[in-house]
Amino acid sequence: MLAENDAWIEFEGQTYHLANGERALDAMLRRGAPVTFSCRKGTCQSCLMQVVSGEPGADAVARLSEDQRRFGFFLPCCTTAPHRLVAKRPDWSLITYEALVIDKTELAPGIFRLRLEPGTSFPWRAGQTVGLIGPDGTLRNYSIASLGDEDYYLDLHIRHYPGGKISDWVAKTLAKGNIVRLQGSRGTFHYDPDLAEMPLTLVGTGSGQGAVLAVARDALAQGHRAGIHLVLGSQKASGVYMADEAQALALRHPSLRVCMAASREDAFGLPPTRATALAFQGDMTGQAAFLCGSPDMVETGRVAALAHGVALKAIFADPFDPPEPYQTTEAAKFNALAPQPELWAELGNGERLMVILADFYTQVYADPRLAPFFYRTTKQRSIEKQFSFLRDVFSGTKDFFGEMPFNSHHWMVISEELFNYREELFFATVRRYGIPERFLRPWAALHELFRREIVKSEPRGLILFGVERSLEGYVTEILGVASVCDGCGGEINEGETVQMQKRTGEIFCQSCATR
Repeated sequence: MLAENDAWIEFEGQTYHLANGERALDAMLRRGAPVTFSCRKGTCQSCLMQVVSGEPGADAVARLSEDQRRFGFFLPCCTTAPHRLVAKRPDWSLITYEALVIDKTELAPGIFRLRLEPGTSFPWRAGQTVGLIGPDGTLRNYSIASLGDEDYYLDLHIRHYPGGKISDWVAKTLAKGNIVRLQGSRGTFHYDPDLAEMPLTLVGTGSGQGAVLAVARDALAQGHRAGIHLVLGSQKASGVYMADEAQALALRHPSLRVCMAASREDAFGLPPTRATALAFQGDMTGQAAFLCGSPDMVETGRVAALAHGVALKAIFADPFDPPEPYQTTEAAKFNALAPQPELWAELGNGERLMVILADFYTQVYADPRLAPFFYRTTKQRSIEKQFSFLRDVFSGTKDFFGEMPFNSHHWMVISEELFNYREELFFATVRRYGIPERFLRPWAALHELFRREIVKSEPRGLILFGVERSLEGYVTEILGVASVCDGCGGEINEGETVQMQKRTGEIFCQSCATR
């Protein structure tokens, strides 16, 4: 029974009670709510929700735009006194803004700067994304390459992909004086004053150069007190189109160091060099990293950052949406992994690893956010699969024949934030067993190498013999042997017709199927 004066929030069928002075977001996370969050201070707006009924309180909406408040949006990280509050995920389609095209300039071959003047003020930070809506309603998110506090105009750097619905329209049709529609800014890829004492490494490749330079400008404008290393890269020198602006900024700010790299030609006094190779060197413990550009670059940069000591929570990444679904290369990744004999010895040739995994999966199976992904899988089976995979990598035996990460997680919708949550829980467990930090870096980098196989916004099919096949839905089967219905538990006789769930293998009798 909910008391009239209780502080609580209901979200997706669960009710979360707030302790005295507690924020709604903290109360929800304390009980495993599936919510996205980052800064917890109302800046990033990644935890934004929408009111169904009740009142979130004045503090919950104080940082939002007029339009956001009008449609019932609120920030649970700022909500401390909700009244009978029922919430849902935000419907961003309700909020669109008109903007005037002030200028369109081709900054480099195939990369256009779209300079916009929004007709209505809305909050945005350098590096965040904003949705650009095409004439047919198609929406694509682009990173913001200007500062909300300093620049009057909102700049987007857009790479032209021939045949792309939005980029084709931008490159060929959109012109100065046109009106476009935008969806509001969001995302955690932006500078935060909490990073003021941490050295920053920012890597931008392709059209991501504009966003990381804007983040560097934002950090300097907010009085960042540690050094900043900005690395701009492209395949060829002509593609490093923000070099002049970056070097001019470095002349005004001695704490900013700028480097350029071209991966496919001699340039900038270097042989062909990847931007991530310039960015991540030596011991980078206590530093933060920003990565913006192609998904391949972001993956390489994340792995390198962890390998050099950057903490997972200090890595901020904005991988651009690829035009086609990600095609896994996990077999090649797995085969290229070098053994870790010292780490394997530290793990007692597997004995300590088994203890660590047993502890970790005990926590996982009790965790409200992680446990649902292990439906119909026993804890012992999960331990054994992870042990077998890590044993082969660390010892170099390479006789692992189980499912690789993509197929193991193909049906799971796992966010970046949830992946990070799992990693932080895992390595907190490992540290309790006294494994030295020098071993944790390559271990964390190993996990990071397979992030793209696991993180996704919608289910994927199972890859069988090189072909991705959907396993969603049901098929009708005739039982060859008697069995038991996974729905009602009733007996199903040989020869009876059942409905089988393709992904899980569950079978349902005709009575359950018709329900």
